[in-house]
Amino acid sequence: MRIAAPVACALAIAATPAPAVAWGAGATRPLAAASPSLAAATAPSDPAARARAQAREVLSQRRFAPTELPSPLRSVRERVGSALRQAGRPFEAAYAWVAGWLPGGPPVLLALMAGAILVAAALLAARVAARRAGAPSGGADGVGGPRERLSAARLRQQAERAERQGNLEEALRLRFRAGLVELDSRELIELRPALTNHELLRAVPSPTLASLVDGFEAVAYGGRPAVAGDVEAAREGWPRVPDEAAAP
Repeated sequence: MRIAAPVACALAIAATPAPAVAWGAGATRPLAAASPSLAAATAPSDPAARARAQAREVLSQRRFAPTELPSPLRSVRERVGSALRQAGRPFEAAYAWVAGWLPGGPPVLLALMAGAILVAAALLAARVAARRAGAPSGGADGVGGPRERLSAARLRQQAERAERQGNLEEALRLRFRAGLVELDSRELIELRPALTNHELLRAVPSPTLASLVDGFEAVAYGGRPAVAGDVEAAREGWPRVPDEAAAP
């Protein structure tokens, strides 16, 4: 039949193997690989495969590669950290030993440590408050509050009692107040909270007073502990101040 001839011809063409292109010495490569258009035509048509290929291509770009920044102090930080860890190992071992020995373990130990810190803070705050309460409230040293209303003799008695108790700083403060009250009673100064040390020394030109003011400020405001020599100088020096101030 004539109609079957074209069909047989098409089947014969389809069964014919694809030609090959020679590459080098005896090497062959399929025609589809030799032609880019044919290679694109033979690429996978699965959308998921194409998406994965595109993702790999994007992620291979330089902007997605990890960048290591320069760290010039890295070695110094590592050495310092290593030294701190070595220094803290004895404390860590002691903490672990106490926590293991103490009933309740680390939580109980942490609670005890927190309580100790609170107690220490409370004691420090009480000491600061006591020093502020003993310090003058304003003006010249020792002026302010109801204490200066006491007589000089009463203040000196309190100073002697504080000295016997070993509270040299309080004894020095009391003798300073007694001296100011004595100067006020002799009308050499006008004792008031706004009186400053500069005004005091200008109103009472006394070398002994200048020395007493310097010593008192070093203890009351400079943080120097009071010694027996400070109290002795105040006890012997204040009686000379009125005479020196009255001298021509």
